[in-house]
This record gives sequence, structure tokens and C-alpha cells, in this order.
Amino acid sequence: MTDTVAPPRRIAWLAPLAVNILFGCLAPLPLFLVWYFLANYPLAALGLTERDPTDNDGILPHLIMLGGVGLFVALWAVVNLAVRALSRLPARSYWLVSVALFFGPFILIWISFAAYGLWKVSLG
Repeated sequence: MTDTVAPPRRIAWLAPLAVNILFGCLAPLPLFLVWYFLANYPLAALGLTERDPTDNDGILPHLIMLGGVGLFVALWAVVNLAVRALSRLPARSYWLVSVALFFGPFILIWISFAAYGLWKVSLG
């Protein structure tokens, strides 16, 4: 009779994969907010990008949003530290997979926008 039970090492990866896929699906919004801030303030001051002409609220709302992004990243780190401690997986492979799953959906969205030229679509 064959044994159909998955090895414990494979089962140990289920929780980290689920947690990081969930955070990865939520990550595009905070990552976009970081890019929006960088493009409108420091990179625009260096002349690498142009500021959004409709952005006339100043820097304070962006700094408040970046605080929320910081809380999101801190929550991701704390949850991953707890899951890693409970799963006892090797640190290097755990963090490589976690970071890849965190940035994966954002990178896929970015590639799809670049492939179809969606950022160049005008509404007028």
C-alpha cells in the first residue's frame, strides 16, 4: 500500500505560502503609493520625472499614506516572523519565497500594463 501523506516539509510550506499570497495580493496598492510619492517629490526634484499637475495638496497627505504603507510592511514582517518560527523552515529559502510572493502580483500587474501600454491611454 502506498503512502499518500505529504512529507512534513511540504506541509510546513502551506501556511507561509497562504500568508504571503494574501499579502502579495494586497501589496500593489501600498507599492503604488510609494511609487507615486517617489515620482512626485524626490525624483521630480532631481528632474527624473514630472510632477502630477493636479497634485496640489502638498506633501503631508503623501507622508500620512506612507505611514500606512509602513504599518502594512511592519505587519507583513511580524506575521512572517511568527509563521517562520512556527514552521521551522530554513531562513534563506523562507525569506526568498516570502519576498517573491510579496512582490509577485505587483510585478505581474506592472508587466501587463507595460505589455499593453495601458499607462499611455488618455481619457480625452
